[in-house]
Amino acid sequence: MKLHNTEYKKNYKKYILDTIETDNNDKPLKTDQEKIKYLFDRFYSEYSWEINRVGKHKAMSDWLSGLALDITYWNDNIVKLAIKMGSIEENPSEKLQARVIDNYWSFMANVILGFEDEIKDWLLKHNKFIGQ
Repeated sequence: MKLHNTEYKKNYKKYILDTIETDNNDKPLKTDQEKIKYLFDRFYSEYSWEINRVGKHKAMSDWLSGLALDITYWNDNIVKLAIKMGSIEENPSEKLQARVIDNYWSFMANVILGFEDEIKDWLLKHNKFIGQ
């Protein structure tokens, strides 16, 4: 069943954050905020040069398409994920499947970049900063 975008984006957020369990030192990351901070620390560390060149959204799309995170990347599984998350109806047309696949990395970048605004207050409250 197709859900409203505010609902299915919550599903994608949970899906993405569930793929992140530890930091680079195998320290468990327990909260969503810790996982989001880790994700952005990695992204900026690995792709800040690309952000300056092509912009944050395109850089995030490129970073994700290089399999930086353990998220689905096979075309059939991308369509199945979209159905499971509620962003498209079951039994989508071939045209819709192609559109979902073509826009997948850009869509996932958009979802993840939305996390950054969400975490700003937490970072300030805990006197932490991305990259620290």
